[in-house]
Amino acid sequence: MKKNPFKMTEVKPRIFYLDFKSQYDCNMMFLRYQEYYESPNPQFRGKSFNWLDFMEWYSKKYGQGAFTYAVDWAGFNIPGKVVKEVWEKGIYDRNIYDYEMKMVYERCLEKYPDRFYIIAGVGTGWAMKHEIAHGFFYTQPKYKKEMTKMVKSLPKRFFKSMCNDLERIGYTPKVYIDECQAYLSTGFPENFHTKHQHYEPFVKVYNEYYNL
Repeated sequence: MKKNPFKMTEVKPRIFYLDFKSQYDCNMMFLRYQEYYESPNPQFRGKSFNWLDFMEWYSKKYGQGAFTYAVDWAGFNIPGKVVKEVWEKGIYDRNIYDYEMKMVYERCLEKYPDRFYIIAGVGTGWAMKHEIAHGFFYTQPKYKKEMTKMVKSLPKRFFKSMCNDLERIGYTPKVYIDECQAYLSTGFPENFHTKHQHYEPFVKVYNEYYNL
């Protein structure tokens, strides 16, 4: 990993953005922590695991035998407490990315001992805005309540189509509502089959918090 691979900024209260120079470094640094938090595979979600086991499973499941994790994802988001939980459960194949993540966690903890959110991407475009939506969902109870209500009010066929897309590209059901609000607020990726609609109320709420 290159020296100073990212710039860390508190983009919104309690939301820290790691702006990486390299998508590879971004994805590999977050792999263990993002998959602990929300992997669709219960073998890894909430568990201590080693990279080689995950790489083998992911390659077979999504990469047709190739490990494509470093190019499959544009951004990442985790509650700060996830870093602590991963380290407490034990990391038996630690690497430089784990030590970097621990340093990030400790810097955030100095300012917010109770609750904060860590997001990451490359640059300050769509990925950053999308991950900020997840940050709001975690740090702003009113935002979460409003967005959850709107997601549950979506037409059933449209919501089901979104969930099918989320499952296909590797999300676990526990984050479907959060992911729906984030995509509807900031835009759909190219690999979604669902047509972008029903988004204006989500954009409005998101912008109200983003522009505070």
